[in-house]
Amino acid sequence: MSASIVLKEVSVYHPKKAVNNQYYINHFNKQGSDITRLLDALGRENRFVADDSENALTMAVEASKIVLEKAGMTGQDMDMIVFVSGTPEYLWPPNSVAVHHAIGGKREAVVYDMNTACVGMITAAEQVSRNMLSSPHIQRALIVGSELMHRYSRREEAVTYASFGDGASAIILEKNENSKSGFIDSVFSVNTESLERIVFPACGISNMYDEQTSDFEKRVQWENVNNDRAFESTLELIGTLLDRNHLKAADISVYCLSQLSRKNIYKIQEALNESIEKFPITGTEYGYTGAPSPFMAFERAISNGGIQRGDYVIFWSVGAGSVSCALLFKY
Repeated sequence: MSASIVLKEVSVYHPKKAVNNQYYINHFNKQGSDITRLLDALGRENRFVADDSENALTMAVEASKIVLEKAGMTGQDMDMIVFVSGTPEYLWPPNSVAVHHAIGGKREAVVYDMNTACVGMITAAEQVSRNMLSSPHIQRALIVGSELMHRYSRREEAVTYASFGDGASAIILEKNENSKSGFIDSVFSVNTESLERIVFPACGISNMYDEQTSDFEKRVQWENVNNDRAFESTLELIGTLLDRNHLKAADISVYCLSQLSRKNIYKIQEALNESIEKFPITGTEYGYTGAPSPFMAFERAISNGGIQRGDYVIFWSVGAGSVSCALLFKY
């Protein structure tokens, strides 16, 4: 039997401070905007917001410690450590090196950072799985996605300021020679028509220290994009995974999707004609957390008993630019 890359364990970490919708409704009412319908479409009720003592790196460390404890492992067991974020604390040294230090990683480990915006953690799971299959030296890998989304949003823009939350998720992948479960397949799609509409920092890093650059220009720029088109591509990618692996939508136990918009999750669920119970929604509690959000949904599905070992799971997300990826695992 050939080797399989198994999803060994998953964790979630979020800051302690929770902010409910009423704060943001009042905030935008003062600006003359009623955002109640927007919050309902996005599926927001609460979101966790980091204070000044936390950032993407500190949250990643906490999520990593949690997942190692759940798996009964230590940093010495990890042959690879990958940090994923579109809001990293440092450009260098790699944040993954700081995670390695915090968990007591071994000298021989492969460590690096990755950023493909909100699809980053799914991309990392795909790339690391393929790397592990090709390398005899990598038996276990830690992937941790962490985003400080809320802090960099513009207080004048409801889609970001009222929707974004902060948090992290970590997974451990393990090579197993005797398992029938594990990574199966993936498919990507790129559409650059919205390339300049969602940008962070809006001014570009080269302009961050220009005296003429305002605080507003240093934050997330989020212009209206055709989200319906992006989510339509979800059905195409999922269909491709199902077709070439001889599966039907009903064979999938859980669909762990981007938590950007609850309305669009409902659309996908209806198009696939599957039970809403197969589509865990955690954006109501965590806010939109970017790259970690599909794995936060995965952790919720496990804790609620929505998926058991041997079940099929599909992950999907889309990142600014845009890049979409759908990932098929047998859990």
